[in-house]
Amino acid sequence: MSKLLTREQYIKKARRIRHFYDLMYKFKKLFRKPGNKFKSKEIFINTNYGKVRTLWYGFENTEKASVLFDLHGGGFILGRAEMDENINIGFAGEIGCKIISIDYAKAPEYPYPAAVNQTYAVVKHVYENADKYMIDTGRMAIGGHSAGANIGTVTCLKAKKEGLFQFVCQILDYPPLDLATSPLDKPRPKGSIPPNMALVFDASYVDPDQARDPFVSPVYAAPEDLAGLPPALFILAGRDSLHDEGLKYCGLLNAAGVVTECHEYPDAAHGFTYEPSKDTVDALEKMTAFLKRYIQAG
Repeated sequence: MSKLLTREQYIKKARRIRHFYDLMYKFKKLFRKPGNKFKSKEIFINTNYGKVRTLWYGFENTEKASVLFDLHGGGFILGRAEMDENINIGFAGEIGCKIISIDYAKAPEYPYPAAVNQTYAVVKHVYENADKYMIDTGRMAIGGHSAGANIGTVTCLKAKKEGLFQFVCQILDYPPLDLATSPLDKPRPKGSIPPNMALVFDASYVDPDQARDPFVSPVYAAPEDLAGLPPALFILAGRDSLHDEGLKYCGLLNAAGVVTECHEYPDAAHGFTYEPSKDTVDALEKMTAFLKRYIQAG
């Protein structure tokens, strides 16, 4: 095992990783195929936590409709809203909902709680301007992949605490839910995120002294804070160091009286729904059916 680094060293490493990622993104963008009937619209929303870039899908529909707030993955330090475009286009077509994909602020420059505050602020803005955007506030859902799933379910916790609005359901696709436990002490099935990479993610996103905060690590939330949360769909990968904490949080929600649905994919690795496979097809079908149940009209 490699030598442990200081938090400052992990943060420097995160910046190097993202610099490489950004270069790769610019290169791939040159070869991106244009054209789809569900074209995204780039919208910037001013909040108390900075200007937030978002991508909107399905707003060609001028009728009042349900909305899904989407949060991409990337270990809290990487990724862009475009990552989820194929998934979001599929949801828009199958469900007929509107989708707002949030390009939340990334660590280490913007550590916790920046991404959570921005996400909540975007939802609040849309909620308060629902008539303008033709959104049915009684059919708002939230979901995310990997780090985005963490931010999504934490936004549900924050929404419950604030009491202004609520979601009708939430999707947690292979979520990291325990940032207080070192990646070195988590399971390491073949194909899982390398612990040294997970250490970079965790150190960049949160100060270790904050790691047991339920708004960082929901598995430490009290039962009374979980009761009343929206129904939750869990998609868990068997070859993932985060599998067990996802299963644990699902159990905690269930014990608190929250409706839960959990689907496990024993042979799948973390991030599998971003790649074509039979498991991906099945998982996306499960997500679509879950969303239809809670946000589709009629």
